[in-house]
Amino acid sequence: MTVSAGDEADSLARMNYRDLLTNSFRITWRNRYLWFFGLFAGTTFNFPGFNANFGGDSGPDRAGLDDLLPRPEVLIAIGAGVVLLGLLFAALSVISQGALAESVAAIDRGEQRSFGTAWRAGTSRFWRVLGQFVLLALIGIGLLLLVAVPLGGLVAATFAATEAPGARIPVVVVAVLVAIVALIGLFIPLSIVVQLSLREVVVGGERPTAAIRGGYRLFRRHLGTSLLLWLIQIGIAIGAAIAILLVALVAGVVLALPAILLAVAELIGAAIVLGVAAALVLLGPLLAAFGALGAFGHSFWTLAWLRLRAKPDAAAAPPAPPA
Repeated sequence: MTVSAGDEADSLARMNYRDLLTNSFRITWRNRYLWFFGLFAGTTFNFPGFNANFGGDSGPDRAGLDDLLPRPEVLIAIGAGVVLLGLLFAALSVISQGALAESVAAIDRGEQRSFGTAWRAGTSRFWRVLGQFVLLALIGIGLLLLVAVPLGGLVAATFAATEAPGARIPVVVVAVLVAIVALIGLFIPLSIVVQLSLREVVVGGERPTAAIRGGYRLFRRHLGTSLLLWLIQIGIAIGAAIAILLVALVAGVVLALPAILLAVAELIGAAIVLGVAAALVLLGPLLAAFGALGAFGHSFWTLAWLRLRAKPDAAAAPPAPPA
């Protein structure tokens, strides 16, 4: 039986996807120090605000609550601590991006890597990775304005021209739908270019602007493959995150059961101690699971970038003849 070139290419493509997932899992599982970097890479740390309503009553009760409020200098110190903590997490995220990309590429080449070499790789590429993120953030803001300004102007002009709900509501609905479609069409490619250009900086050694151009060219030349890679990675990330949270929920209920029984028996002190202990026991595996998931995602994209770069049609131009 004769196999056409197209069938062979499709078979190789399917084999590549399977190998890509297998190798990503293998690298993540065998190099568990990557989980530390995976916990910070691609993770947003939010500090939710605390809202308190002290009511409108005046008198001794209100004065007592005011006395319980921290002093202004204490609030300033807390705010400064939160800002410093946020900067620390941001720095760790930038370092982790470079550490993961360089380590996975080196491991795929058959080289040995450790936590120390990964950390040094991340710190040595800190400023280039940060510069690339800043440029991509500016590009994202520009794309957002590109969608928001004309649609917002259309809605504002409609509201200024008429007060009729029959005219305003359809314009708002259409503007919202167009905005959703436009943002999806712009930011999905941008998220793929972010992943590819990061590897151009860390593994390819490019400067931020050249890396972004290289990531975009790679995405454009392999448009269908890049979108499929994005769908695979997003699907795995969502499914794994749901599974982790479900397991954590069941384990949390089991671990918290003794504390709940003690609380029902009005042994509040013992219940608090057991509850805190249960939370600490659950926190370690939960952080490790999300760290492994982050490391897997970065391994997936690093190996995908290497495979896309190796494709013959990924070359920008044929090699020049020797002088």
